[in-house]
Amino acid sequence: MSILENLYNGNINPSDIEGLKNNTKYKKILNLVNKAKVKLIDTMTDEQMILFENYIINADELSIVIDEEVFKSAFSLALKIMMEIIQNVSVVVSRNIL
Repeated sequence: MSILENLYNGNINPSDIEGLKNNTKYKKILNLVNKAKVKLIDTMTDEQMILFENYIINADELSIVIDEEVFKSAFSLALKIMMEIIQNVSVVVSRNIL
């Protein structure tokens, strides 16, 4: 099955980042964030907790929008790089033919 077919069929998820699974820096920061969140929640009133939950929801939605734009930008850049390589290869091939 081609990469495009795997992507279409859901076998590839561009948002799954394999490198994060073994990234010690990511794990360390995630642990710090989780500890801070627990400490913060322990000090909150019910009203503050509702506000915090709304903040988390909106921050997550913002992160999704940013990730989508970064993905589109990176994909576009990759295509531009591929086109440049293809153009350079075709120039080299045409020079060798002549």
